[in-house]
Amino acid sequence: MIYLEKTDIGATLTTWIYCAFWQMFSAEQHGKDAYINWPSGMNPSRCLKPYEDDLMFAQKQNMFDWYFVQPKVKDIPECTEVWTWENWQDACAVPFMAQPLSVIKDYYRKHLHFNDIVNARGNALVEKYNIDFSKTIGITWRGTDNVTDGRPRMPIETYFKYIDQALEAIPDARIMCTAEEETILQPLLDRYPQAFNIDEFHSSPFGCMDNPERFIPISGFERGIQPALMVWLFSKCAWYIKNRSSTGAIASWLSTGKIINLGHPENLGYDKMDDQVEIDGKRFPL
Repeated sequence: MIYLEKTDIGATLTTWIYCAFWQMFSAEQHGKDAYINWPSGMNPSRCLKPYEDDLMFAQKQNMFDWYFVQPKVKDIPECTEVWTWENWQDACAVPFMAQPLSVIKDYYRKHLHFNDIVNARGNALVEKYNIDFSKTIGITWRGTDNVTDGRPRMPIETYFKYIDQALEAIPDARIMCTAEEETILQPLLDRYPQAFNIDEFHSSPFGCMDNPERFIPISGFERGIQPALMVWLFSKCAWYIKNRSSTGAIASWLSTGKIINLGHPENLGYDKMDDQVEIDGKRFPL
């Protein structure tokens, strides 16, 4: 059994999932199974630093298992080989993320499953906010450090054209939204009375370069469950409108709804698309 590990401890939950699933697909192509392993106490560290939580590690020694069900095994298997993302090379002729989008989405739907804790917390949010996913437009806005790779900050007003299209399709829809930075959503909330923010999802101060999971004053486990619940919720929306982020990407790959990708391709490739939108595999001017 191949253990899939990673050492970029300052990244995010969904970035680690992205890497693990890429490797797991590659292992399958070579007739091997894999176990996603994010343990504590190793040097270099193999778990996400913002989510470190001694109480949780005492209950479950693998951070992945705090939020998800292992795709391949129920019990901890014997390790025969370790693939560490940072020094791994994919030997597949066509790597996972170069596959057609339909292959990527099918693979995520087949293998990424939330555990009972995340499902219960997600259902509690559905009840609290009275969410009917068949009549919900999801909105996520990625900010903070995304500009470090050259992307411009996307004004929230860019979303309005596509929210209006969604409301034409579902006139009685509500708009569920969250943003990485405080105050970003206010113009949207002012324009659309049917919009609401999920209060449980923390935001960074306006203009901050760190995502909120790095410093919000809650336990490591609670920091990690925030992106897990974002994926859980937004993947179920009838429409999902987003700019580029790994959290948004994984939610869209689990989704069977209408996905509007502002400024990026849905497969999370690096095509220059700052002034374009991708919808159903086709690109249009924003």
